[in-house]
Amino acid sequence: MNQFTRRVLFFLFFLSGFSSLVYQVVWTRIAFASFGIITPVMSVVLSVFMLGLAVGSWAGGAWIPMLVRKSGFSAAYFYAGAELLIGLGAFAVPKLFAAGEHLLLASGQTDSFRYLSLSAFVLTASILPWCVCMGATFPFMLAYIRERDDRNTESFSFLYLANVLVL
Repeated sequence: MNQFTRRVLFFLFFLSGFSSLVYQVVWTRIAFASFGIITPVMSVVLSVFMLGLAVGSWAGGAWIPMLVRKSGFSAAYFYAGAELLIGLGAFAVPKLFAAGEHLLLASGQTDSFRYLSLSAFVLTASILPWCVCMGATFPFMLAYIRERDDRNTESFSFLYLANVLVL
C-alpha cells in the first residue's frame, strides 16, 4: 500500500473514531435531557456504547471474510455501509429518545425501579445498533487493508494508533 493511501485511510479512521466519541457525548447529553441527569443514565449509555463496540468488533471480524467472499464486494463497501448506518443514527437516536421519553411518561411509571428499567431498555434499544456498526468499522477497515496488501503486518497497529490519538 502506498503512503498516500495509507495516510488517507489513517485520516478517515481517525475521523471515524473522533465522530464515535462525539456521538457518545451527544447521546449522553440528549439522554440526560430526556431521562434525567442521574448516574444510571450515564452508566447505561457508556455500558451500551462499549457493549456495541465489542459486539460489532467481534461480529464484524467473524463475518467480514464470509461477506466479502459471498458478495464479491470489497470490504471497503461494508466499511462505507457501516459508516452510512452510523450517520443515519445521528438522525434516528434523538427521535428514538423522544419516543422513549413519551412512552415512559405515558406509562405513568415513575417509581425508581420501573423508571430506571424502562429507561435503560429505551436507551439500549436506541443506541445499540449504531454502536455495533461503530465496532464493526475496525475489522472492516482491517480487512480492506489486507485486501490491498495481504503481507501487511502493520495494519493493526496503524489503525489502532488512529483510534488512540482520538483519546
